[in-house]
Amino acid sequence: MRSGGKALAVAACAGIACWQPSFAQETGFYAGGALGQAKLKEWCSVSSSAVLTACEDTDTAWKILGGYRFNRYFGLEATYIDWGKTTGTVNGINVSAEQTSLGIAAVGSFDFTPQFSAFGKAGYLSTEQETRGASTRKRDQTELHYGLGVRFAFAPRWAARAEWERTDELKVEMLSIGAEYRF
Repeated sequence: MRSGGKALAVAACAGIACWQPSFAQETGFYAGGALGQAKLKEWCSVSSSAVLTACEDTDTAWKILGGYRFNRYFGLEATYIDWGKTTGTVNGINVSAEQTSLGIAAVGSFDFTPQFSAFGKAGYLSTEQETRGASTRKRDQTELHYGLGVRFAFAPRWAARAEWERTDELKVEMLSIGAEYRF
């Protein structure tokens, strides 16, 4: 029975070792989405001639993303972001702005463990902002987009991610949490 007990112990240890996930995939496509809060950093700053009586520069934001990881360190990611809506009252007129972006970024990753990694990204966005008030004004902007985040693989194809990102010209920032699926 002793050899049977040892065999059982070895099998149990091997099972535990095999259970330890090695979820990091070196290459391949992935897709995901995230939900968070965005802030238009300069929305509540107006010229000295305007009287600001109310301002809300944060809103719920969301994004969908898809990318390809070329190796464990580098990938490309395409993103659609709805930054939400900001509102305010200036000189008695209600104004609002909505921002959406479509872009691509290079993503650099560093794996701390097979499940946990950090990443940074930089790329370009095509951002459309529509401002409504006394009149409606559209603004299209191509701008630099960058961010930092962490990813935790909790299953062979699934990962949770938390991220901070910002645009360069419109100065919109977003903190988000989301999920990613690797094909």
